[in-house]
Amino acid sequence: MMKTCCFTIVANNYRHFARALVASVRRHSPDIDAFVAICDDPLAARDARDAYTEIQLRELGLPKFDRFVFQYTILELSTAIKPWVIAELFARGYERVIYFDPDIKLYGPLDDILAQLDTANIVLTPHLTDWLDDGKHPSELTVLQSGTYNLGFIALRASDEARRFVAWWQHKLLRDCVVDIARGLFTDQKWVDLVPGMYRGVAIVRDPGWNVAYWNLNHRQVTQSNGSYLVNGQPLLFFHYSGFAPEAKLFSRHQDRFAMDTLPPAVRALADDYTGDLKRGGDEECRRIPYAFGSFLSGEPIPEFVRRCYREGFPWDAPHPDLWTPEGQAFLIDWLNRPAPFQGRSPWFTRIAAILYRLRPDLQAAFPDVTGAHGIAYAHWFVDNARSQAGFAEMFIAPVRAMLGPPSATTPAASGAEKPGRSSYADDWAPAAQGAPAINGEPSATALPDASITAIQSRSGDVWRRFFQVTYRAAWGVRLAVQPFTTRSFRHRVRDSLLRRAYFGDRRAMPAHAPLSGAGGSGAAVAAPAERAAPCASVNGCGRQGAGSNGVNVIGYLAAESGVGESARSMLRLLGAAGIETTPVDFRIGNVARMTERIPEHAGGEQLSAINIFQINADQMFVGRDNLGAGIFEGRYNIGYWTWELPEFPDEWVPAFALLDEVWVPSAFCQKAIAAKSPVPVLRVPHAVEAPRVMADRRAFGFREDETVFLSMCDVLSVSERKNPFGAAEAFRRAFPGNEPVRLLLKISNLDYQPDLKSPLKRLIDSEPRITLIEGYLSRQTVWVLMASIDCYVSLHRSEGFGFGMAEAMACGKSVIATGWSGNVDFTRPDNSLLIDYELVALERDFGPYRRGQIWAEPDLDAAASAMRQIAASPDLRQRLGARGKEMVARELSPAVIAPMLRSRLALIRE
Repeated sequence: MMKTCCFTIVANNYRHFARALVASVRRHSPDIDAFVAICDDPLAARDARDAYTEIQLRELGLPKFDRFVFQYTILELSTAIKPWVIAELFARGYERVIYFDPDIKLYGPLDDILAQLDTANIVLTPHLTDWLDDGKHPSELTVLQSGTYNLGFIALRASDEARRFVAWWQHKLLRDCVVDIARGLFTDQKWVDLVPGMYRGVAIVRDPGWNVAYWNLNHRQVTQSNGSYLVNGQPLLFFHYSGFAPEAKLFSRHQDRFAMDTLPPAVRALADDYTGDLKRGGDEECRRIPYAFGSFLSGEPIPEFVRRCYREGFPWDAPHPDLWTPEGQAFLIDWLNRPAPFQGRSPWFTRIAAILYRLRPDLQAAFPDVTGAHGIAYAHWFVDNARSQAGFAEMFIAPVRAMLGPPSATTPAASGAEKPGRSSYADDWAPAAQGAPAINGEPSATALPDASITAIQSRSGDVWRRFFQVTYRAAWGVRLAVQPFTTRSFRHRVRDSLLRRAYFGDRRAMPAHAPLSGAGGSGAAVAAPAERAAPCASVNGCGRQGAGSNGVNVIGYLAAESGVGESARSMLRLLGAAGIETTPVDFRIGNVARMTERIPEHAGGEQLSAINIFQINADQMFVGRDNLGAGIFEGRYNIGYWTWELPEFPDEWVPAFALLDEVWVPSAFCQKAIAAKSPVPVLRVPHAVEAPRVMADRRAFGFREDETVFLSMCDVLSVSERKNPFGAAEAFRRAFPGNEPVRLLLKISNLDYQPDLKSPLKRLIDSEPRITLIEGYLSRQTVWVLMASIDCYVSLHRSEGFGFGMAEAMACGKSVIATGWSGNVDFTRPDNSLLIDYELVALERDFGPYRRGQIWAEPDLDAAASAMRQIAASPDLRQRLGARGKEMVARELSPAVIAPMLRSRLALIRE
């Protein structure tokens, strides 16, 4: 018989659950060895009810133990160690290993699970086997966000494939076992969505008697017969009591579908019996056991924000003392209390204050210029509220309070910026200092009447400010209670108003732009596209016009002959394919590209609708808001369609999230970069790509029929160093040093904005007559004819957010050579393109918005030259790659494919 065990993982305060689970295992499968991994320090004395073998946390060989443990909350750590426990049990010689969450109870023998492991490497159960469509929580979307398979159960056979999976899982959970729905992560569970596609021998068991829980209970009928339980007529094997607590009103705290007094009778009987198990397991005494890694050595609780700040901000391999020693914690606290790295002037807030700011959209909206004019106001907010709203200890608040300086009884004259001095935590009713009044902070020899009036007004302002601070704190305390009775827009307006009145005033800088809830704005930056009138003469005056319709407003550079313009037109085509009425708003401020493109004919809505899609990148969102007016945001659901081409999203653009409810991006690369700093959901919505029917015309472009023609395109407004046209030219020269019948076409637009490129381009053309330059703009129709006329598209980019040129060439059935990094790898794959190896390098200086120290790819030009030679030598290769690329674009990037997903998402938003 194969050596078999089961295990669970608990901290000490959850031992009563582990005791109930193991007792049920002993009852039904007494020959199975039972283990419990203790995600905590061991108890001082053993309890006789712990009838299992314990595995201590420090036995698992966790990498960098102190930082691995510190970076995670108790929930995250308990799930992060799972693959390490599995590896340990494999190492102890167990051939079959079964994991159960501690809040599971068995009602039958494990024989059916063991039978699955006779042939399967990995056994999983799905959360859902039927619809959740009753409007309750959790919904199907909620389940999708947390993971397709419930990782309260997993079983593995110690095969090579299972060991390979466990090693991969360890790698993923080393740093990313987090609850971060915006980034698409939910502890260890979300990663396993990939497993059935990545590994062989994965069994998905849909038996209704397995893993019965609140999320599937409404389509699983539990009945009791002769002391046994059936589920849809099948024997109950194990029930998952996730979120269950004795004496609670809800069956699980994670849902609102089942209350204890409305449970089906058989489920109520199960719950009552399980309550008895937990009480016999010592639930009251266990719940009082403190978590060993939950507090600093001083006894202060470790807030989740502190763990996150360390995990995201401190390099994994950088040395420091053990974090669970006095020296290590002194080091950590000092590091957290240092000025935030991006704060270039007076350090009004620390690293820990910065991470709190980044995770709170309400603070970003209230203090948008936090590194400048609004820094002091935010510091005052932090001193007043960080303990009550984020659980920060005084040791994290005191440094910011000290930076603000001691309370001052005098008030500097209003000058648009505050001098360090008075903090809102001080006694606002303290008597004025004795002696002469102060003017601009300096003593005056004479008591001037206007100075006295200023002091009185300041005192009055302080009283009102204190009143609004108290009101703000009270509103925060009741926010959850009033949520069911108020609208989101109303809550935002109240919060924004209270924050501004409490922390801005005559002594503190006001935000440079109107509050998000306002209707301000001086005039519309709306320009009519060619041969078309703008849909709304002034978007500021549109207010809530049409807000009840099912349409969408697309706001962006709709007429621009550039990548961002094509992105906006792609969105219009997608919405048209989805049958959604669209109101286009052609915004032009800040874009210098030529504005002659036409808007698709279907996009003709005449009023603004309830959903906005801003085809305006993060760096221009406040420009758009200041020119379009805040009224276009108010009362609508606001989506930003953003692209960013490097792995790290700039800190200075983070405040733009405050204007949005969610962000859409064209690629997984963009999603990862932006979601890392986003407080709102970030969804991947690829660009729609569809080639029109055009005929090739090589003669029109001067190509000979016997030439193999390569095309590389670059708009210098998109930063030529990133697009790297000279890399394509150099690879071409290395590939074809003789008189081979080949040609490289460089299409480069907007050279007037980077005139220093003209001389090297001229020298390049003079030195290699087979390289042809097309400078300036071509109409979209001409570009498509050009695509149809070439043999291969070459993009030796250093980074791409998506890669329109490559996708459009593939849509035309053309072969593609491309750097195998960044946004394009979503669709350029080894089976449909020639991908070029690269080395990731740090930028040695700024290139436009791409800052020194960021990284991008340096493609291997020798490898690119080899790929060009392959393309030139083999028409069959060109045809095969072109056909595969065209099929992939039709399958994954066509409007017909993406439109249904878009329609579903917008319908969900409207609901």
